Amino acid sequence: MSKKTGSHAKPRQRSKGKKAVLIAIVALLSVLALLLIAGGVYVKVMLGRIGRIDPSQGSYVTSIEPDPLDPEFSGEIIDDPVEINDAVDSVNAIEVQGNTKVISNILLVGVETDEGNRNDVQNYDGRSDSMIILSIDKYHKTIKMVSLLRDSYVAIPGHGYGKLNSAFRYGGFDLLSQTIEQNFRIKIDQFVAVNFKAFTIAVEAMGGVDIVLTDAEIEQFRKNNHEVPVKTNAEGLCHLNAEQTLYYSRIRAIGDDWGRTTRQRTVLKALMQKAKGAGIGTLNNLVYEVLPYISTNMSDGEILGYVANVPAYLSYEVSEKMIPDRSECKEVRVTGVGTCVGMTDPTASVLALHHFIYG
Repeated sequence: MSKKTGSHAKPRQRSKGKKAVLIAIVALLSVLALLLIAGGVYVKVMLGRIGRIDPSQGSYVTSIEPDPLDPEFSGEIIDDPVEINDAVDSVNAIEVQGNTKVISNILLVGVETDEGNRNDVQNYDGRSDSMIILSIDKYHKTIKMVSLLRDSYVAIPGHGYGKLNSAFRYGGFDLLSQTIEQNFRIKIDQFVAVNFKAFTIAVEAMGGVDIVLTDAEIEQFRKNNHEVPVKTNAEGLCHLNAEQTLYYSRIRAIGDDWGRTTRQRTVLKALMQKAKGAGIGTLNNLVYEVLPYISTNMSDGEILGYVANVPAYLSYEVSEKMIPDRSECKEVRVTGVGTCVGMTDPTASVLALHHFIYG
Protein backbone atom coordinates (compact mmCIF):
# COMPACT_ATOMS: atom_id res chain seq x y z
CA MET A 1 0.00 0.00 0.00
CA SER A 2 1.59 3.26 -1.08
CA LYS A 3 1.01 6.38 0.98
CA LYS A 4 1.86 9.99 0.40
CA THR A 5 1.30 13.02 2.52
CA GLY A 6 0.06 16.35 1.26
CA SER A 7 1.06 19.77 2.59
CA HIS A 8 -0.47 21.01 5.84
CA ALA A 9 -3.07 23.70 5.32
CA LYS A 10 -6.61 24.59 6.25
CA PRO A 11 -9.23 22.34 4.65
CA ARG A 12 -10.63 23.82 1.49
CA GLN A 13 -14.11 25.31 1.45
CA ARG A 14 -16.41 23.42 -0.89
CA SER A 15 -19.27 25.90 -1.16
CA LYS A 16 -21.31 24.64 -4.11
CA GLY A 17 -24.84 25.87 -4.63
CA LYS A 18 -26.15 22.34 -5.07
CA LYS A 19 -25.01 21.22 -1.62
CA ALA A 20 -26.77 20.66 1.69
CA VAL A 21 -30.39 20.15 0.71
CA LEU A 22 -32.60 19.56 3.75
CA ILE A 23 -36.29 19.90 4.67
CA ALA A 24 -38.14 19.70 7.99
CA ILE A 25 -39.92 16.39 7.50
CA VAL A 26 -41.38 16.32 11.00
CA ALA A 27 -42.73 19.83 10.51
CA LEU A 28 -44.48 18.72 7.34
CA LEU A 29 -45.97 15.72 9.09
CA SER A 30 -47.28 18.03 11.80
CA VAL A 31 -48.96 20.10 9.10
CA LEU A 32 -50.74 17.03 7.77
CA ALA A 33 -51.86 16.18 11.30
CA LEU A 34 -53.48 19.58 11.74
CA LEU A 35 -55.10 19.32 8.33
CA LEU A 36 -56.84 16.10 9.35
CA ILE A 37 -59.50 18.28 10.96
CA ALA A 38 -60.44 19.48 7.47
CA GLY A 39 -61.68 16.01 6.54
CA GLY A 40 -60.51 12.92 4.74
CA VAL A 41 -61.14 14.20 1.22
CA TYR A 42 -58.88 17.21 1.69
CA VAL A 43 -56.16 15.07 3.24
CA LYS A 44 -56.39 12.70 0.30
CA VAL A 45 -55.90 15.62 -2.09
CA MET A 46 -52.85 16.74 -0.14
CA LEU A 47 -51.37 13.26 -0.05
CA GLY A 48 -51.90 13.05 -3.79
CA ARG A 49 -49.50 15.96 -4.23
CA ILE A 50 -46.60 13.98 -2.77
CA GLY A 51 -44.08 12.85 -5.34
CA ARG A 52 -43.47 9.14 -5.79
CA ILE A 53 -40.26 7.59 -7.08
CA ASP A 54 -40.05 4.12 -8.52
CA PRO A 55 -36.61 3.14 -7.16
CA SER A 56 -35.97 1.01 -10.25
CA GLN A 57 -36.68 3.75 -12.79
CA GLY A 58 -34.05 6.39 -12.01
CA SER A 59 -31.47 7.62 -14.52
CA TYR A 60 -28.59 6.04 -12.65
CA VAL A 61 -24.91 5.95 -13.56
CA THR A 62 -22.28 3.23 -13.50
CA SER A 63 -19.32 5.43 -12.57
CA ILE A 64 -18.68 8.73 -10.80
CA GLU A 65 -15.68 10.94 -11.41
CA PRO A 66 -13.64 11.65 -8.25
CA ASP A 67 -13.26 15.21 -7.04
CA PRO A 68 -10.14 16.99 -8.35
CA LEU A 69 -7.09 16.63 -6.12
CA ASP A 70 -7.02 19.43 -3.57
CA PRO A 71 -3.48 20.86 -3.43
CA GLU A 72 -4.08 21.85 0.20
CA PHE A 73 -5.14 18.36 1.30
CA SER A 74 -3.09 17.32 4.34
CA GLY A 75 -4.11 13.70 4.92
CA GLU A 76 -2.98 10.37 3.50
CA ILE A 77 -3.09 9.62 -0.23
CA ILE A 78 -3.71 5.91 -0.76
CA ASP A 79 -3.29 4.18 -4.10
CA ASP A 80 -4.01 0.62 -2.95
CA PRO A 81 -6.55 0.84 -0.08
CA VAL A 82 -6.40 -2.78 1.09
CA GLU A 83 -6.06 -1.82 4.74
CA ILE A 84 -8.95 0.64 4.71
CA ASN A 85 -11.10 -1.81 2.74
CA ASP A 86 -10.48 -4.44 5.40
CA ALA A 87 -11.48 -1.93 8.10
CA VAL A 88 -14.76 -1.18 6.28
CA ASP A 89 -15.55 -4.90 6.06
CA SER A 90 -14.76 -5.50 9.74
CA VAL A 91 -18.35 -4.64 10.76
CA ASN A 92 -19.86 -7.55 8.84
CA ALA A 93 -20.13 -9.71 11.96
CA ILE A 94 -22.31 -7.16 13.80
CA GLU A 95 -26.00 -8.07 13.88
CA VAL A 96 -28.21 -5.89 11.71
CA GLN A 97 -30.79 -3.84 13.64
CA GLY A 98 -34.12 -2.60 12.28
CA ASN A 99 -37.47 -1.27 13.38
CA THR A 100 -38.97 -2.61 16.60
CA LYS A 101 -42.42 -2.35 18.17
CA VAL A 102 -41.50 1.02 19.66
CA ILE A 103 -38.68 2.34 17.43
CA SER A 104 -39.14 3.42 13.81
CA ASN A 105 -36.29 4.61 11.60
CA ILE A 106 -36.89 6.82 8.56
CA LEU A 107 -34.12 8.02 6.28
CA LEU A 108 -34.33 11.71 5.34
CA VAL A 109 -32.48 12.27 2.07
CA GLY A 110 -31.50 15.59 0.52
CA VAL A 111 -30.67 15.00 -3.15
CA GLU A 112 -28.33 17.34 -4.97
CA THR A 113 -29.33 18.15 -8.53
CA ASP A 114 -27.54 19.88 -11.37
CA GLU A 115 -28.09 23.63 -11.49
CA GLY A 116 -30.04 23.47 -14.74
CA ASN A 117 -32.52 20.91 -13.38
CA ARG A 118 -33.37 22.41 -9.98
CA ASN A 119 -36.89 23.45 -10.95
CA ASP A 120 -37.82 19.95 -12.15
CA VAL A 121 -40.00 18.50 -9.40
CA GLN A 122 -39.44 14.97 -10.71
CA ASN A 123 -35.66 15.23 -10.81
CA TYR A 124 -33.92 13.06 -8.22
CA ASP A 125 -30.96 12.07 -10.39
CA GLY A 126 -28.18 13.11 -8.05
CA ARG A 127 -26.10 12.12 -5.06
CA SER A 128 -27.57 12.01 -1.56
CA ASP A 129 -25.80 15.05 -0.19
CA SER A 130 -27.69 15.02 3.13
CA MET A 131 -28.63 11.80 4.94
CA ILE A 132 -30.25 11.83 8.36
CA ILE A 133 -31.68 8.81 10.13
CA LEU A 134 -34.78 10.04 11.97
CA SER A 135 -35.43 7.57 14.79
CA ILE A 136 -38.74 7.81 16.65
CA ASP A 137 -38.76 6.04 20.02
CA LYS A 138 -42.34 5.89 21.35
CA TYR A 139 -41.34 4.10 24.55
CA HIS A 140 -38.77 6.65 25.75
CA LYS A 141 -40.59 9.50 23.95
CA THR A 142 -37.52 10.67 22.07
CA ILE A 143 -36.64 11.65 18.54
CA LYS A 144 -33.04 10.98 17.56
CA MET A 145 -31.37 12.42 14.48
CA VAL A 146 -28.22 10.78 13.15
CA SER A 147 -26.28 12.51 10.36
CA LEU A 148 -24.32 10.18 8.09
CA LEU A 149 -21.35 12.03 6.61
CA ARG A 150 -21.63 12.08 2.84
CA ASP A 151 -17.89 11.51 2.31
CA SER A 152 -17.80 8.37 4.47
CA TYR A 153 -15.75 5.66 2.77
CA VAL A 154 -18.01 2.62 2.49
CA ALA A 155 -18.61 -0.63 0.64
CA ILE A 156 -21.32 -0.12 -2.01
CA PRO A 157 -22.94 -3.41 -3.11
CA GLY A 158 -22.10 -4.08 -6.75
CA HIS A 159 -19.85 -1.01 -7.01
CA GLY A 160 -16.84 -1.79 -4.85
CA TYR A 161 -15.89 0.97 -2.43
CA GLY A 162 -16.66 4.67 -2.57
CA LYS A 163 -18.31 7.63 -0.92
CA LEU A 164 -21.63 7.07 0.83
CA ASN A 165 -23.35 9.82 -1.14
CA SER A 166 -22.56 8.00 -4.40
CA ALA A 167 -24.87 5.06 -3.61
CA PHE A 168 -28.05 7.02 -4.35
CA ARG A 169 -26.64 8.13 -7.71
CA TYR A 170 -25.76 4.55 -8.58
CA GLY A 171 -29.07 2.97 -7.60
CA GLY A 172 -31.48 5.22 -5.73
CA PHE A 173 -32.89 4.49 -2.30
CA ASP A 174 -32.72 0.72 -2.82
CA LEU A 175 -28.95 0.79 -3.16
CA LEU A 176 -28.48 3.50 -0.54
CA SER A 177 -30.45 1.47 2.03
CA GLN A 178 -28.40 -1.65 1.19
CA THR A 179 -25.22 0.40 1.62
CA ILE A 180 -26.32 1.73 5.01
CA GLU A 181 -27.30 -1.77 6.11
CA GLN A 182 -23.96 -3.26 5.08
CA ASN A 183 -21.77 -0.53 6.57
CA PHE A 184 -23.75 0.67 9.59
CA ARG A 185 -25.71 -2.53 10.26
CA ILE A 186 -29.10 -0.77 10.35
CA LYS A 187 -31.92 -1.82 8.05
CA ILE A 188 -34.04 1.11 6.88
CA ASP A 189 -37.17 0.47 4.84
CA GLN A 190 -38.74 3.93 4.63
CA PHE A 191 -37.37 7.15 3.23
CA VAL A 192 -38.47 10.70 2.54
CA ALA A 193 -36.44 12.56 -0.07
CA VAL A 194 -36.40 16.16 -1.22
CA ASN A 195 -34.70 17.84 -4.11
CA PHE A 196 -33.07 21.24 -4.05
CA LYS A 197 -36.09 23.47 -4.56
CA ALA A 198 -38.09 22.17 -1.57
CA PHE A 199 -35.73 23.70 0.97
CA THR A 200 -36.22 27.34 0.07
CA ILE A 201 -39.95 26.86 -0.57
CA ALA A 202 -40.46 25.39 2.90
CA VAL A 203 -38.44 28.06 4.71
CA GLU A 204 -40.15 30.83 2.76
CA ALA A 205 -43.60 29.39 3.51
CA MET A 206 -42.72 29.34 7.22
CA GLY A 207 -41.60 32.98 7.12
CA GLY A 208 -37.96 32.15 7.77
CA VAL A 209 -36.37 30.75 10.93
CA ASP A 210 -34.66 32.09 14.02
CA ILE A 211 -31.18 30.66 14.69
CA VAL A 212 -28.31 31.69 16.96
CA LEU A 213 -25.27 32.45 14.80
CA THR A 214 -21.68 32.80 15.85
CA ASP A 215 -19.55 35.73 14.75
CA ALA A 216 -17.55 33.34 12.55
CA GLU A 217 -20.73 32.14 10.79
CA ILE A 218 -21.87 35.72 10.18
CA GLU A 219 -18.44 36.52 8.78
CA GLN A 220 -18.89 33.70 6.25
CA PHE A 221 -21.98 35.43 4.89
CA ARG A 222 -19.99 38.64 4.53
CA LYS A 223 -16.94 37.01 2.93
CA ASN A 224 -19.05 35.17 0.35
CA ASN A 225 -21.20 38.15 -0.66
CA HIS A 226 -24.46 36.95 0.88
CA GLU A 227 -26.99 39.09 2.68
CA VAL A 228 -25.55 39.36 6.20
CA PRO A 229 -27.93 38.35 9.04
CA VAL A 230 -28.42 40.85 11.86
CA LYS A 231 -28.26 39.77 15.50
CA THR A 232 -31.46 40.50 17.40
CA ASN A 233 -30.19 39.82 20.92
CA ALA A 234 -26.99 39.43 22.92
CA GLU A 235 -26.98 35.64 22.41
CA GLY A 236 -26.64 36.07 18.66
CA LEU A 237 -30.18 35.16 17.60
CA CYS A 238 -30.81 36.08 13.96
CA HIS A 239 -33.87 35.85 11.75
CA LEU A 240 -32.92 34.11 8.50
CA ASN A 241 -34.90 34.22 5.28
CA ALA A 242 -34.99 31.27 2.87
CA GLU A 243 -31.78 32.09 0.99
CA GLN A 244 -29.88 32.90 4.19
CA THR A 245 -31.04 29.62 5.73
CA LEU A 246 -29.91 27.69 2.67
CA TYR A 247 -26.47 29.29 2.77
CA TYR A 248 -26.17 28.72 6.52
CA SER A 249 -26.98 25.02 6.10
CA ARG A 250 -24.19 24.50 3.58
CA ILE A 251 -21.31 26.35 5.28
CA ARG A 252 -18.28 24.04 5.31
CA ALA A 253 -15.48 26.46 6.07
CA ILE A 254 -16.27 26.23 9.80
CA GLY A 255 -16.02 22.71 11.17
CA ASP A 256 -15.89 21.00 7.76
CA ASP A 257 -18.69 18.48 7.17
CA TRP A 258 -19.18 17.93 10.92
CA GLY A 259 -20.07 21.57 11.38
CA ARG A 260 -22.21 21.54 8.27
CA THR A 261 -24.31 18.57 9.39
CA THR A 262 -24.74 20.17 12.81
CA ARG A 263 -26.10 23.29 11.11
CA GLN A 264 -28.48 21.14 9.04
CA ARG A 265 -29.93 19.60 12.19
CA THR A 266 -30.16 23.07 13.75
CA VAL A 267 -32.29 24.18 10.80
CA LEU A 268 -34.43 21.07 11.10
CA LYS A 269 -35.11 21.74 14.78
CA ALA A 270 -35.81 25.42 14.11
CA LEU A 271 -38.42 24.52 11.48
CA MET A 272 -40.01 22.01 13.85
CA GLN A 273 -40.23 24.70 16.52
CA LYS A 274 -41.68 27.17 14.02
CA ALA A 275 -44.33 24.66 12.97
CA LYS A 276 -45.56 24.32 16.58
CA GLY A 277 -46.61 27.97 16.72
CA ALA A 278 -47.64 28.53 13.10
CA GLY A 279 -51.22 29.37 12.14
CA ILE A 280 -53.36 27.01 10.09
CA GLY A 281 -53.08 29.30 7.03
CA THR A 282 -49.28 29.22 7.12
CA LEU A 283 -49.24 25.47 7.60
CA ASN A 284 -51.74 24.92 4.80
CA ASN A 285 -49.63 26.99 2.43
CA LEU A 286 -46.48 25.12 3.48
CA VAL A 287 -47.86 21.66 2.89
CA TYR A 288 -49.56 22.57 -0.39
CA GLU A 289 -46.47 24.18 -1.88
CA VAL A 290 -43.84 21.72 -0.67
CA LEU A 291 -45.45 18.31 -1.09
CA PRO A 292 -44.79 18.06 -4.86
CA TYR A 293 -41.07 18.35 -4.12
CA ILE A 294 -41.10 15.46 -1.66
CA SER A 295 -40.75 11.84 -2.64
CA THR A 296 -41.26 8.83 -0.42
CA ASN A 297 -41.83 5.11 -0.65
CA MET A 298 -44.34 5.21 2.22
CA SER A 299 -47.95 4.43 1.46
CA ASP A 300 -50.71 6.89 2.32
CA GLY A 301 -51.70 4.62 5.20
CA GLU A 302 -48.15 4.60 6.58
CA ILE A 303 -47.92 8.38 6.32
CA LEU A 304 -51.24 8.85 8.11
CA GLY A 305 -50.06 6.42 10.77
CA TYR A 306 -47.19 8.78 11.55
CA VAL A 307 -49.43 11.82 11.16
CA ALA A 308 -51.84 10.57 13.80
CA ASN A 309 -49.02 10.63 16.35
CA VAL A 310 -47.34 13.87 15.32
CA PRO A 311 -48.88 15.99 18.12
CA ALA A 312 -47.20 13.60 20.56
CA TYR A 313 -43.94 13.50 18.56
CA LEU A 314 -43.59 17.27 18.76
CA SER A 315 -43.41 17.01 22.56
CA TYR A 316 -40.62 14.40 22.45
CA GLU A 317 -37.09 15.20 23.57
CA VAL A 318 -34.76 15.58 20.57
CA SER A 319 -31.15 14.38 20.57
CA GLU A 320 -28.59 14.15 17.80
CA LYS A 321 -25.42 12.41 16.70
CA MET A 322 -22.98 12.27 13.79
CA ILE A 323 -21.36 9.16 12.43
CA PRO A 324 -18.50 9.07 12.27
CA ASP A 325 -17.69 11.58 14.97
CA ARG A 326 -14.61 13.69 14.29
CA SER A 327 -12.66 11.76 16.94
CA GLU A 328 -13.55 8.44 15.27
CA CYS A 329 -12.11 8.96 11.82
CA LYS A 330 -9.36 10.31 9.61
CA GLU A 331 -9.43 12.02 6.22
CA VAL A 332 -7.86 10.03 3.40
CA ARG A 333 -7.49 10.50 -0.34
CA VAL A 334 -8.26 7.25 -2.17
CA THR A 335 -7.10 7.21 -5.78
CA GLY A 336 -10.08 6.89 -8.10
CA VAL A 337 -12.57 7.81 -5.36
CA GLY A 338 -11.55 11.18 -3.96
CA THR A 339 -11.17 12.68 -0.50
CA CYS A 340 -13.00 10.47 1.98
CA VAL A 341 -13.66 10.09 5.68
CA GLY A 342 -12.50 6.72 6.99
CA MET A 343 -13.52 5.40 10.41
CA THR A 344 -10.50 4.44 12.50
CA ASP A 345 -12.48 1.75 14.37
CA PRO A 346 -15.63 0.96 12.37
CA THR A 347 -16.80 -1.70 14.84
CA ALA A 348 -16.72 0.69 17.79
CA SER A 349 -18.45 3.43 15.80
CA VAL A 350 -21.25 1.18 14.58
CA LEU A 351 -21.87 -0.28 18.05
CA ALA A 352 -22.00 3.27 19.46
CA LEU A 353 -24.58 4.15 16.81
CA HIS A 354 -26.72 1.15 17.76
CA HIS A 355 -26.47 2.08 21.43
CA PHE A 356 -27.54 5.65 20.66
CA ILE A 357 -30.66 4.54 18.78
CA TYR A 358 -31.66 1.44 20.72
CA GLY A 359 -30.18 2.13 24.16
